[in-house]
Amino acid sequence: MTFGQKIRNRREELGYTQVELAKKMQTTQPYISRLERDEFNPSKQMIVKISTALDISIDYLLFDDRKAV
Repeated sequence: MTFGQKIRNRREELGYTQVELAKKMQTTQPYISRLERDEFNPSKQMIVKISTALDISIDYLLFDDRKAV
């Protein structure tokens, strides 16, 4: 599973729209869309925001397919 797929799957599990996730992360919906399509790699600071907003570990996002905790 790609980085973007992990974000999309978790966002959908939580019932968030891209707009809602963007607000939680203090960014824009187009940014979330591009992340989910794996169009670029986010900064370290943004990875922390993603992890916090989606309540998943950074390890899960970056390294493997372990279950989100």
